[in-house]
Amino acid sequence: MFLPKRRLLIAATLSAAFLAACGGGGGSSAPAPLNVTAAAGDEQIFVKWDELSGVEYWMWLKEGATVVVGDKTAVAKVGTKGNGVDSPYIFNIVRANTPLTNGTQYALVINGRKDGGEGGPGAVPVGGPVTPRLAGATWNAATPFASATMNGVAYGRSIGSTGRNSYVAVGDGGAVYNTPDTDDDRIYRSTNALNWTTPTGTKPAASIDLKAVAYDANSGRYYAVGSNGSVVYSSDINNWTTLGSAATNTTETLNAIASSGGTLVAVGNKGTLRYSTNGTTWTTPASISEDISAIDLRGVTYTNGVWVAVGSNGKVLTSTSVGTWTVSTQSGDLTAVASGSHTLNSVTTYYYLAVGADGTVLTSTNGTAWTASNVGSALRTAAVGSRLIAMGDNGAVWYRELAGTTWAAGTGASGNMLGMIRAQNIYTAVGAAGASNHAY
Repeated sequence: MFLPKRRLLIAATLSAAFLAACGGGGGSSAPAPLNVTAAAGDEQIFVKWDELSGVEYWMWLKEGATVVVGDKTAVAKVGTKGNGVDSPYIFNIVRANTPLTNGTQYALVINGRKDGGEGGPGAVPVGGPVTPRLAGATWNAATPFASATMNGVAYGRSIGSTGRNSYVAVGDGGAVYNTPDTDDDRIYRSTNALNWTTPTGTKPAASIDLKAVAYDANSGRYYAVGSNGSVVYSSDINNWTTLGSAATNTTETLNAIASSGGTLVAVGNKGTLRYSTNGTTWTTPASISEDISAIDLRGVTYTNGVWVAVGSNGKVLTSTSVGTWTVSTQSGDLTAVASGSHTLNSVTTYYYLAVGADGTVLTSTNGTAWTASNVGSALRTAAVGSRLIAMGDNGAVWYRELAGTTWAAGTGASGNMLGMIRAQNIYTAVGAAGASNHAY
């Protein structure tokens, strides 16, 4: 997970020497922070308080019901002399870069000092200790994109002059939004919805309906695909370069794109399937096991060496080489596919999730053997994280535990969702009429 350097948690067993460095220097202590709140997230805790000018804040976190300022048994401490923490703050790492544990109660305390002085009295959150829990059951709705239809969202790290982590969303009419390129706004820092802005440089043409976006870690670029076989890309989130149908050798609409971190695959209408190792030269696979020219491909994903693409008539395509694809027929009118992994007790399991406009849900742990069910709601997008998540029309959201078999309806979402991602342990969805939802 990427976070600003000044927000990285410093997990520590507090030594006497370190504590001695907390005070002195001729400064003074600060009063106990006011209005401290803490909200549970997925393997993380969101903390807020009223900041005072000139005060440097430190925090301690400990499993259980209580923790005190300077607690040597704390599992994490943030803040160093001359470099305190700001509100709001996300506690998400303890003990040598391991995440907080869902279902475990944590107590935290925060204090302040001025000009390197002694630490003042501590304050604990209103409501006391907090227990992180899985995200995906409860959602928060917003409309940050005016009336634009947004079809996809991605998260990555640009390689421009600032080299920052950012979210990028794309939509019809060449719409591109990104989170502001500042420490305070470019990623989630609290339970609030993301802030969004439009690029300051060269934008995609309004004549291109952008249907999906993906981040390629190898090149540090965001790639989006859309109508008339178009591909657009950016390395700094503000300036976008457009490749037309001559580059992709198709005028069909490209509906989805995915990256393995070095290879890109885009899929579209009438069985269109292209791949690229540099983002500019696109190639048609040499072998597809059956004719799919009547199939609209709408989703593609990559995990653990396996590519999976899905489309109409229940078609599922798999590949381990991008040049050769095997087609199978499952069920449903498939609209999207997602994948991911989860590690428990040093054992990693991979998950693939495909969803359909008829409510179909397909799940797999290898991309080839699928289990089908139906939730009865039109589904348009999916995500795999600490849970399996499916979203669609009229605020429909469904979630399933990774090891479970039963789907449950989530609450709080609104609008028709068309694209979704899980990053920072938070699910972010975008859709029609400028709508967005997130679950932390």
